[in-house]
Amino acid sequence: MKNHKNNIINRLTTFFLFVTSLVWGGGHEVRGKVYHADTGLPIPGVNVILRNTDLGAATTADGSFLIENVPGGKYNVLYSAIGYDESLDIVNVPSSKHLEIWMTETFLQLEHVVVTGTRNSRINTNSPVATEVISRNDIQESGARDMAELLEERAGISVSSSKEGGKVVSMLGMDSKYVLVMIDGQPISGKFNSRINLDQVSTAIIDKVEIIKGPSSSLYGSEAMGGVINIITNRNIFINPVSVTMRYSGGFTPPVGDFFNPFDLGIGKRDIRMNLNGSKNAFIFHSDIDYLKANVDKNLVYIDVDNFEKYSIRGDMDWAITDAQKLKLNFGTFNTTEQNHSTLLDGQTTIIRNNKLGDYSKHINDRWQMQGIFRGENYYRYYQEVKPNTGEMVKTDTTTESQLEGEFNAIYVDDNKTINLGMEYRTETYANARVDSGNLQSLNATGLYFQYERTFSSKLTLVTGFRADHNNDLENPIISPRIAGMYKLSDRYKLRASWGQGFRMPSFMDKYMNWNHWQFGYAIIGNPDLVPETSTGYNLGIEYFHPQKYKFSVMIYQNKFDNMIIDEQLEPGLFTYSNIDRVHFTGIEFQHRQNYSKNFIGTLAYNLSRNRNIETKEIVPGSPEHSAHIKVSYKSTNRKLRAALKVKMVAPYKVQEFIPDGSSEEQNEGYFDIRDREGYFLIDIDGKYKIHKRVTLSFGIKNIQDTIDSQYGPFLGRTVYFELGSKIGGH
Repeated sequence: MKNHKNNIINRLTTFFLFVTSLVWGGGHEVRGKVYHADTGLPIPGVNVILRNTDLGAATTADGSFLIENVPGGKYNVLYSAIGYDESLDIVNVPSSKHLEIWMTETFLQLEHVVVTGTRNSRINTNSPVATEVISRNDIQESGARDMAELLEERAGISVSSSKEGGKVVSMLGMDSKYVLVMIDGQPISGKFNSRINLDQVSTAIIDKVEIIKGPSSSLYGSEAMGGVINIITNRNIFINPVSVTMRYSGGFTPPVGDFFNPFDLGIGKRDIRMNLNGSKNAFIFHSDIDYLKANVDKNLVYIDVDNFEKYSIRGDMDWAITDAQKLKLNFGTFNTTEQNHSTLLDGQTTIIRNNKLGDYSKHINDRWQMQGIFRGENYYRYYQEVKPNTGEMVKTDTTTESQLEGEFNAIYVDDNKTINLGMEYRTETYANARVDSGNLQSLNATGLYFQYERTFSSKLTLVTGFRADHNNDLENPIISPRIAGMYKLSDRYKLRASWGQGFRMPSFMDKYMNWNHWQFGYAIIGNPDLVPETSTGYNLGIEYFHPQKYKFSVMIYQNKFDNMIIDEQLEPGLFTYSNIDRVHFTGIEFQHRQNYSKNFIGTLAYNLSRNRNIETKEIVPGSPEHSAHIKVSYKSTNRKLRAALKVKMVAPYKVQEFIPDGSSEEQNEGYFDIRDREGYFLIDIDGKYKIHKRVTLSFGIKNIQDTIDSQYGPFLGRTVYFELGSKIGGH
């Protein structure tokens, strides 16, 4: 009753002020701007309402709003928009003050703008190509410091640690060499054994990750025959021009004192990150610096790396030349040094990767846009072994790799269709003493692609296209087609389907390898007669989406590989590569996400894989049949505390292992054997607490149950980390 009276009084007061202003001619303005609380970017389409009145406005493209003819007085201003928490402010009218409001995205984020599936920006729920998105919110909740740790918790994706310390990913049971990994739509150079080490990519630079499962060569060419992982970097200008983050992590396996001691510089990992950004007139710049040092830690006993040092520097600049023309420049460098020690040998590996990119785009008119991209990368890897007592050099190995690529594309857009046309030219070089006696290998490749996307009605959208690839190792071009579609069964149910073909060129190592590893019982020689591997795949899925509340999806898929390259034993202890296998990768994937309350959100993902060699009818080794991921996230009402409990489960599965037979050069024999690997599960807890509006404390425990597998991983047991982040300057 009391509230009802107060509402009547407020309305009468507002009405009286409004009438008074009309009589005395005292209309005023309320103006301001609305920003994203995390990125500092303006938010268009926000409803700004003076409560208990009929006065209001919506923010424009630059986030600004203007409410006119406002009577003098005191008002509650309500800001609301889909996907953001409501915000309330108080303003006294008249006032010369321009309001500034910082809005926070809602806890449950289900709609994301995706670009990977069709090369065009689409809201995820409206994209005809099924795309899994790891949002910035997911990244923050994961506590991961690199891309490998981030993917490790996803169902259907497994990350393995090599004895050399690097981490590679497999997706739906497919080896990582069949998954194209890109940063901002451009492939990453610098593979070791034909695979990208994802622990070289820091999460500090990542805004989101887009994952497509299935052949995507129609847009991206070679290596996309199994899927695509596109890492989208954070180009946004933050509220604060400078941010600094420091992290310490160490083992928490008894005796704890041997592994976890933040005050002992000889134990654990230390990581420092710095972000600098700003703008001046038509220029926007952004840079990141990341430095990581890991000292000798007995938790690393199963990996040949005892300690390592990594640093990366990345910077980019955007220049709005005119309203229709933009130029983006980007550069980056990554450097790591890894060391291992034993009584017989000391080893050291140095990796340096540099990249540069220029991107020019122009809107010719309302329908046509053109873009030109130039990209260059070079990769250097040096390994040496030294006798610790004498300093005598035992072994050295140097790998160099470079890529230069130019791309031109044009996009036509009208009310119901989008057309993409593009061409790429790329030259690659590779040199390693184990490959063709160290002679420089080169590949010159050209690609042409076309894509047509059309919305036939409010319910049906289709995408079709193809790509033609040719290079100096092919007699005829390879054509990779694809067709995909989405049909809206209702406002909340969507049906998606796609079919496509892909391919992968044999790597230089596949064709020209010449590696004598007799001390371990085997040697490998390449096969110059290898032909490209090809794939044909499809998927069919249904999705239910209730905005800001609930989402689930089910997808069945199959990807058939032909001319698959596998290891073949020519004679005891001697192996090569051959195109002999046909493999089916088949499965079903289920994903569920729900907002249970204002504070809790739950996520469940499950993947069932049935991967078989068609010729032998045997299970493909290294592909878990069952895997699942569960996450429960919490956010306090005052938004100071955020936490997440995560569980990753993997059922027992088959693995392939090389068994050496012989311990001297006279006994050069060995063989591959299929072994059973036990199932396992991992439990992590991560949290963030906002001590101050500029200071955040992050903390977490990884592998709580202390699972260790000395043969296949995880090699690290229970670890604990603490991280302190500070934002300097700005708002």
